[in-house]
Amino acid sequence: MLPALNVLIRKSNKVQNSDPYQARSQILRDIFFSPKSAFESYYQKTELASRDLFLIHLNLVILAGISKFFGNLLSIFLFKISTSDEESNVSLFDGVVSVILFYVLVIVLLRLTDSFRMYHQMRDKSKDWSGPEPHVFLISFLPLTSTSIFWCLPQPIPILFLGLGFLYSLHLAYLYLSVQRSWSTRDFFFLLMKVVLFFLVFLTIPMVFYHIIRTALN
Repeated sequence: MLPALNVLIRKSNKVQNSDPYQARSQILRDIFFSPKSAFESYYQKTELASRDLFLIHLNLVILAGISKFFGNLLSIFLFKISTSDEESNVSLFDGVVSVILFYVLVIVLLRLTDSFRMYHQMRDKSKDWSGPEPHVFLISFLPLTSTSIFWCLPQPIPILFLGLGFLYSLHLAYLYLSVQRSWSTRDFFFLLMKVVLFFLVFLTIPMVFYHIIRTALN
């Protein structure tokens, strides 16, 4: 049986006496302070399954909505004490849904990117029978979803941290693939180009159908 499949089976048979919350917190800390340990925690130990990884991202998505809510509350409070106007142009729920949907979309795109990488990863099949590891991008991009905590701050600070989180997450993905899979910068760059092209084609298909239907109705 392929080792990559063994990873998925081993993750589904977690040790019953382990503490999932502690394991999730540990991988979230390690991804910033010891990225190698974060990957090892997921691939070599039994405390974490793919479900736990999605729950970490989901918790961070919820945190984004809460953080944005308190950011709006702070903006309204500062507006009240700094001006004489009775009403602020900011409401408590401004941007809350948008921020949540943004991070949900990011998670979906990361899941699709991992699937694309697993089925299109360049490797010598005569020498490598293990197959690509799952969820590399979902682990690497934990710092990006962790930027959800900064939405309580005024603009453009959250956008700045979002950009830094994206660059750091991209670096982690390249670091893991270059060390574990001996990928070159060229290999990683071409993977990103293929992923971008895949998403562009994926978005173009419904747009083409939309314009065909719109033209037919007119």
